[in-house]
Amino acid sequence: MQTLLQRLLVITLISTSATIAVGQDSTQPNNVEPVLVQSQGLIFLVPQSRNKLMAYSTLTNSWSDTEIAIEQSSIPLLKIQPIVSNTLAACQIGQELHAYSAKTGLWAKLRLPQDCKISFSVGDNLITVYVKTEAGVQLYVFGEQAKAWSGVDLATGEQAPIGEAKQ
Repeated sequence: MQTLLQRLLVITLISTSATIAVGQDSTQPNNVEPVLVQSQGLIFLVPQSRNKLMAYSTLTNSWSDTEIAIEQSSIPLLKIQPIVSNTLAACQIGQELHAYSAKTGLWAKLRLPQDCKISFSVGDNLITVYVKTEAGVQLYVFGEQAKAWSGVDLATGEQAPIGEAKQ
């Protein structure tokens, strides 16, 4: 038991020394690691630069990306939390919700209104987003075969405005 504890102590000291030597102390605000999430059908990547979101599709055997606008000073504070299923991924960054389909290999960006409350989920073949504003509630969807977002106003049944850009 004592030998095990000694080995753990040595490993901890070596790890700490390597971290300090390389300058990757977690207390440094400029230390930003890439974000990587993998599922059966895709790999979702946010590079250290934080200037884009990337995805690799196992179905199309290709990478694609979408640009994101983040102020350089806010990069260390920004938490990017992608949600993935087998063939879909979604990630909210500020007032934009980015969706990716591994089947089409395309990204779609949904621009959200200011002062709204949203909830979204990523299923096996569909991303659903509920957007609540003072004007009402809209439902937006992005399917695994989609090339763009689609939306409807839940009160009127009218198509909801899509402030998006396809990429």
